[in-house]
Amino acid sequence: MNIKHIIAGLFVAGTIASCAPAITVKYDYDPKVNVRQFSTYRIEADRQRNADPIVGSNLNQRRIAEALDQSLQGLGYKPTEDIGADLIVRFFTDSKDRQQIQSNNMGSPWGWGYGGFGGYNNQVYSRQYEENRVVVNIYDSRTNNIVWQGWATGQLNTKKNERNRDLAFRETVVSIMKNFPQSAGQDYGAAAR
Repeated sequence: MNIKHIIAGLFVAGTIASCAPAITVKYDYDPKVNVRQFSTYRIEADRQRNADPIVGSNLNQRRIAEALDQSLQGLGYKPTEDIGADLIVRFFTDSKDRQQIQSNNMGSPWGWGYGGFGGYNNQVYSRQYEENRVVVNIYDSRTNNIVWQGWATGQLNTKKNERNRDLAFRETVVSIMKNFPQSAGQDYGAAAR
């Protein structure tokens, strides 16, 4: 194997590593609900859906709950353990095994170098990874209807040490919750008109 093949292989390996799926955040809401009416919340892990032993672990549930609490307080909502909270915030996590495949056509039909006849150099690379999802459902406690839902999908469990995992979960929850309106009175219904 010559040096050009080695360099091309290293380039492709670096490209695959840099193409690791980023965290993608999306949300949905009920435009008929006036969120100005809500001021208090209670957070609960959805115990039935947190089945993944790693991402759904008690450690990660605490990380998510703490980040949700900080985000909601930052938006002007007030926490309460009271059963009469205006909003019930439930969250869960799940994981799926994924595979990323990338094909690399390098070279030309005439090969590398001066008049060589190497043909096309097609290399296929495969990478196995775990895709994680954090889902936050916010319910109107009086009706038990979801008024807002946000979720993030990507690789959360790749951090090597606890501090990085704390940061990864905190940043993920913050990115989800930045789409939730402030209690001081953003009204989705009014914005949509």
